[in-house]
Amino acid sequence: MLRISYLSAVLNLVTAFVSFLRFGSNQALLIMTGCSLLLLAGCRILHGRAALTLVPLITISCSFLLYNVVYVLLKQIHLVDLYAVGWRLAVQLLLPLLLGFTLKSILKRSGNSRLV
Repeated sequence: MLRISYLSAVLNLVTAFVSFLRFGSNQALLIMTGCSLLLLAGCRILHGRAALTLVPLITISCSFLLYNVVYVLLKQIHLVDLYAVGWRLAVQLLLPLLLGFTLKSILKRSGNSRLV
């Protein structure tokens, strides 16, 4: 599980630097690098606990990566700047958190998962 968080953090940081070099957006760079490093720190802190505890953080980290990749693609084709919209926080953090805790509770109830 920790490997997934490392891979996601590295890809998030690469996406942040590509975004900064391509578009020069300091706000997007700050948000992308800050959140990536905070999520990685959270995964490192929770590393000693059960693997099921990491599911919400890894869900957020992977969805954050997808959001950043979509941001770069949409910004490249000059369609929309996803970091300028008002609902960014809900889509970027709250929905994946809800999905992560739902997935964690489903895995905990099933009991026959490798993660439990």
